[in-house]
Amino acid sequence: MFLYKKALAVVILFVSVVGLYAFEQTLSPQNDITVGDKVVLNIKAEGLTVDSLDKEKLAEANFGDFELLNVQPTQDGSVDLVLSVYKAGKTELLSVEIPYTYVDQKKFVKTNALPIEVKSVLDPKNPPTDILDIKGIIKFHHGLLWYLPFLIALIILSLAIYFIYRYIKKKNRKPTPEEIIQSIPPKEYALKQLDELQTLSLIEKGHVKEYYDRLSDIIRFYISRTYSVDGMEKTTTEFYSMLKNKIAPEHNRELKNYLINCDFVKFAKLIPSSEEIEKDFETAKGFIEKL
Repeated sequence: MFLYKKALAVVILFVSVVGLYAFEQTLSPQNDITVGDKVVLNIKAEGLTVDSLDKEKLAEANFGDFELLNVQPTQDGSVDLVLSVYKAGKTELLSVEIPYTYVDQKKFVKTNALPIEVKSVLDPKNPPTDILDIKGIIKFHHGLLWYLPFLIALIILSLAIYFIYRYIKKKNRKPTPEEIIQSIPPKEYALKQLDELQTLSLIEKGHVKEYYDRLSDIIRFYISRTYSVDGMEKTTTEFYSMLKNKIAPEHNRELKNYLINCDFVKFAKLIPSSEEIEKDFETAKGFIEKL
């Protein structure tokens, strides 16, 4: 009777142990594995699913030269461990414990170690010719002072190239209309403007207002350039005040009266006679000659 109970206990223990560790493992591919390839270790065990896995502890497992990339379910309910290896040569996929929970109980399966030979991506029979050994450190046998003249020469050359470029660019640049006007002496430019005004024949065409508008602008522009004032947009009274300390009082009053007369023609539609128009032109020319 005692022997019977003892044998029964051994059988029950054996069945329980077998049930605890009963699992299947499959590795694919098993051969022709190259560095960087992905291999899949499939595990089948009672109650083992992706959801039942203790993923934190599994992440800490040591697979040897293999790295665990992902864990994914299969169609038959088993678990695939996706691994990769980055070392060529003979190696071993180490045995690891895979913990999981089944029916509120902590369980695990322990995989079997698998010897594997990983091939290199390089063909040993035809080694590449474009991969060369790292060259040694280049040593400079001269001190900094030895290179200083070369550095100074390089700086001087760079500056010379820069200034030559600026000179050529400036020489080839076309001046703006404002720059052209500024390059002509004020008196010469004003007299030229008066000559061009006569060639327009504005009086003969009946454009008296435009004629006096241009005539007063020529005088204002000449005075503004000569005495460095901004009088083009000023009223006649403001223009007169700006010139008080710049030209003789009698000339300033004469200029003011002349510009007021031009304003009457421009704004009050005063129509001067032919003699008055000719006299106003000569007066403008006289201002340019004496101021």
